[in-house]
Amino acid sequence: MKVKALISIIPILFLAFNYEKNDELKTFYFQSLKFIQQADSPQKVMMIRTDHSSGVGALLEQGVLFTYKNRGAKLVYISGNFSGWKPVRMMRSDTGIWYYFLSADSGEHSIRYKYLVDDIWIMDPQNPERTDDGMGSYISLVEPFRISEGKQVSYRVSGKDSVEFRIYNPHARFVSIVGDFNNWNPENDLLTKGRDGIWRLQKKLFPGVYRYKYVIDGDWVPDYYNSISGSDNTGEICSIIEIGQR
Repeated sequence: MKVKALISIIPILFLAFNYEKNDELKTFYFQSLKFIQQADSPQKVMMIRTDHSSGVGALLEQGVLFTYKNRGAKLVYISGNFSGWKPVRMMRSDTGIWYYFLSADSGEHSIRYKYLVDDIWIMDPQNPERTDDGMGSYISLVEPFRISEGKQVSYRVSGKDSVEFRIYNPHARFVSIVGDFNNWNPENDLLTKGRDGIWRLQKKLFPGVYRYKYVIDGDWVPDYYNSISGSDNTGEICSIIEIGQR
């Protein structure tokens, strides 16, 4: 069975600007940004994108979300060291909030930027952090950010037909895993919490493609650090693991 056979396009309709909780970062659906109602300082987030052209159900990306409020502006661009200071057009929400998501997997470098609003350069009014631009003026600044490697865990193949499922959530009281391999029963496979806040389960799986989710204190969530995603039987986002032939 091929991965593409299981991965489907997920129709997502939103009536509000919603996010799901991740222990480290807020997780947003990219399509929901058009309903954003207020601007804020740059946020480090996880973004769920759906790609209808490739047939991939969903892609998870880390990055920074920039927002700027100006209902009267006709065009707003963001320009910074991430684009070689070439202005990049921002998108406008239905409520007049301009936004831009910068994918930044490593987040190891400072982000220096400005907005270009109807041909006028300004700093980000929502971001108090700034630095000298070397020409007698200032630019907005986002400092480097990192998430501990121990918190970005996902599954790993640990032996012949053996997979260790892992998820970091030090505050959870109960974690189990559901998927094609256990008939989506949340009582079949319970994870054990370690002192490092990582929940683990060692499980044998035959070669094949499997959909799965974690159940954390009753909430069904995908594996945030597994970038291969699709849809479950209810049309919701789930994660996918492929075990190859050995």
